[in-house]
Amino acid sequence: MKYKLIACDVDGTLLNSNRQLSVANVEAVKLAVRNGVRFVICTGRPIHGVKNLQKTLGIDNQACILYNGAKIFEANNVVYSLLIDQETALTIVEEGYKRNSTMIIWKDDLLYVDKRGDKIDFYKKLACIEPIYLSDLKQVCYGGVTKIVWYDDPTSTPIYEKELNKIVGGRATACMSRADFLEFVNSNCSKGTALQMLANYFGIDMSETVAIGDNYNDLPMLEAAGLSVAMGNAADDIKQRCDLVTSSCDDSGVAKLIYSLMGLSKE
Repeated sequence: MKYKLIACDVDGTLLNSNRQLSVANVEAVKLAVRNGVRFVICTGRPIHGVKNLQKTLGIDNQACILYNGAKIFEANNVVYSLLIDQETALTIVEEGYKRNSTMIIWKDDLLYVDKRGDKIDFYKKLACIEPIYLSDLKQVCYGGVTKIVWYDDPTSTPIYEKELNKIVGGRATACMSRADFLEFVNSNCSKGTALQMLANYFGIDMSETVAIGDNYNDLPMLEAAGLSVAMGNAADDIKQRCDLVTSSCDDSGVAKLIYSLMGLSKE
């Protein structure tokens, strides 16, 4: 196979709609790795949220891109990290309080929240870590933070995305990772810039990279990769901006893509 690195989103891409990893995807990833391909998880999740996936896929010590590109890990070592600065983080939190958003902050790979409820219970299952509860999230902003998440609803989130990019644009980027998740990272990082850095780190040309994703926070890596692949469950405008469209996450689209790239046919 001419491609040497596959960067793959997690939720809605590698995992199905029930957040499960199919046997077909596991087998296909292991086959690609055995054939010398680097399989890189590229996600908004923290390291705690991908360790079990990496273990199941047999890529425990391989690099992964986390927090939408704000950190790169390899064998539990931080290869790259970029924070949202203190002033910008405080602005995002203050704007979140104005909108009564459920906010989640990542700093030093720890999860901070200021309220309890179903949304926090759901998020901590995704993150695979217990949150630290604070009375005021502004106190964790000092010194900068890795990522901020607003967890709202599909109606409000696109509106907030436009509003906040106007307010903090140039300092932080607000991007939807789900219909109800708005994620903020430093404006100089994205899944795309992280993919480029990682390719350089391994001495791989960008033409030899593949990116697979389903949502808007995946667009930077899809645009940067040598081959961009949208999942069948991706929005139409994402599909239109990609080179290929594979099957949906519920039909092991990642596995089907890998077999296709390797010239194999396996249903």
